Amino acid sequence: MPHVTLYTPMSNSLSAGLVCFDVQGRRPRQVVDALRQRRIIASTTPYATSYARLTPGLLNFPEEIETALRAIRALA
Repeated sequence: MPHVTLYTPMSNSLSAGLVCFDVQGRRPRQVVDALRQRRIIASTTPYATSYARLTPGLLNFPEEIETALRAIRALA
């Protein structure tokens, strides 16, 4: 997605279950609020530089992941 910057390392040895990202033109809190309106739970990182983040897990179905990705695409 050209309007998204991904900060989570792609390396399996460095990556975890958290996906941190920015959406161009939106603050992390705005991204989280927009996703929450679509019933997608996200949060912001608690660090000096804040990012939006998602935590997909074993209990998520592939359809739920696709729903989250569609919602992020729609934020362009």
